Amino acid sequence: MRLPFLFLFLFLAAQLSAQSKKDIKKYNIKSLTIENIEMINGQEKKITDSFERYDSNGNVIEKKEFGKDGSFKLHESFKLNKNGLPVETVIYNEKGSVVSKTITVYDEENNKREETLYSAGGQVMERTKFIRNSRGEKTSELTYSAEGKLLRKVIFTYDKNGMRTERKTYDGSDKLISSKKYLYTY
Repeated sequence: MRLPFLFLFLFLAAQLSAQSKKDIKKYNIKSLTIENIEMINGQEKKITDSFERYDSNGNVIEKKEFGKDGSFKLHESFKLNKNGLPVETVIYNEKGSVVSKTITVYDEENNKREETLYSAGGQVMERTKFIRNSRGEKTSELTYSAEGKLLRKVIFTYDKNGMRTERKTYDGSDKLISSKKYLYTY
């Protein structure tokens, strides 16, 4: 009798996790926990895979992820602006203590303008500025240390259709670290 219930539970959990933000809001879902259930030597073993908490608009405001063995992988919480975009992201360790906090500022078009990463103690660790061209395309990301020293520069290029064609990452000394090309077939 427990086996059909187990399959029903797994089916419903899979269906719920596949639900849209609209459905989460419509059914006033507060949170979702996904469990992996295995039968080992005739015994049921439950391992939490993930957990998400939602606000009244269906936005994720807290997320936890675990490994296949149930070990801690990630714990984040989010404060959102009126458009549902994260303005504060907090990363926690396994014990629930704050590891870091990121504050994000957006422009009037809801594009990221700046992100500041803070330590658990509230000190600025780094600041990233996002630069856009007149078409609204992100052309660069400049990341600075707390002291204002350039740490990393990412440059983006686009084709005539506005499709990203390349991403180049440089260190603070302007040395190329990596390059990624985007090849489209039209």
